[in-house]
Amino acid sequence: MRVTEKQVREKVEALEKIIEQYKLMREEETKGEKRDWRTYEENLARRLEVAMKELEPLIDEAVHTLHVCRKRGRKPTLTLKQKVTLLLIEQLVNQSNRTMASILFIFSLLTGIKVGYKTVERLYSDLEVYLALCNLHRLILKKKGIKECDASGDETGYSLSISKHYREEVNQRGDKAKGKSEEKEQSERKAFVYTFCLMDLDTKMYLCYGTGMGSEKEAFKKAMRMLGEIDVRINSV
Repeated sequence: MRVTEKQVREKVEALEKIIEQYKLMREEETKGEKRDWRTYEENLARRLEVAMKELEPLIDEAVHTLHVCRKRGRKPTLTLKQKVTLLLIEQLVNQSNRTMASILFIFSLLTGIKVGYKTVERLYSDLEVYLALCNLHRLILKKKGIKECDASGDETGYSLSISKHYREEVNQRGDKAKGKSEEKEQSERKAFVYTFCLMDLDTKMYLCYGTGMGSEKEAFKKAMRMLGEIDVRINSV
């Protein structure tokens, strides 16, 4: 069956109308109701507590299966478990790197461990943290018993604005950069980072994801490669 662009646009327009109708129905149902912020905050705190208690033994297992051969140099300030936990907490509370660093500085008065903004920032490029998170993802899927599922795909792109200073370009790439423009000190280019994810509709767990700078197809292929490694059968998308 061949799907045309016109058919896709018609379906999207129909979905937008359904969403608007749902919003109106929801407004009518909740009209006059007020959110009990005390109850909301208590439930949120309880959910965070349960989430971290359930995650801790899984983090231990994910970390202990890794055997890292360290080179000579300064010993890391944080253990691998602390790094993974810190990154997960940052995502859980939805705070920026600088805010998390400030919060950790306050707690350092109790723990004696000082963590700066750069330490939090480097977690995203730490290969050990990446491997531990991959292990953690598989352990959670295994615990939830996800072997086959009906999934939903999500594909999107993020626009990036990257500014490069002319003098820095000259220092990095030599006089070749001068040939472009000596009058224009700062150049900008726009690009997109494409992502593709598959989510289990039953548990709301993400099964796989992929990213790519080139195209949506690149992100899709990486996600499919990850899907092949986690041993989960997709019944429908």
